[in-house]
Amino acid sequence: MKTRFLILWLPLFTLSPHSVSNQAEKIKVNVSVCNAPLREVFRQISQQTGLRFFGSNTAPYDTKVSLQQTGTELRSLLDELLLPLHYSWEISGKVIIISKKNTATTAPVTDILSRNASRSP
Repeated sequence: MKTRFLILWLPLFTLSPHSVSNQAEKIKVNVSVCNAPLREVFRQISQQTGLRFFGSNTAPYDTKVSLQQTGTELRSLLDELLLPLHYSWEISGKVIIISKKNTATTAPVTDILSRNASRSP
């Protein structure tokens, strides 16, 4: 368990906040969903960028969203989706970590896209 925790959080210590911020500004994504769960938006972003999403089991990944964005900065898209739900995000290496804004996370961190993999098309 300690090894898994270390492997998951090790990239946090290898990147400076400045380089992580720049990474999110450089990534452009295309998203097209209509009344789909937030999880589907994350799936599309993951397929385009190679980034994985991790977060608490209590986050609103099944919240329905509709949006059509082309060539949008990853930073602004994630802010648009997560800030109204009172969640924040950060990039650590090849992982986007979703967490409740301004509160300590008590739920275990999980791979968002794999959680309901059996339901995916």
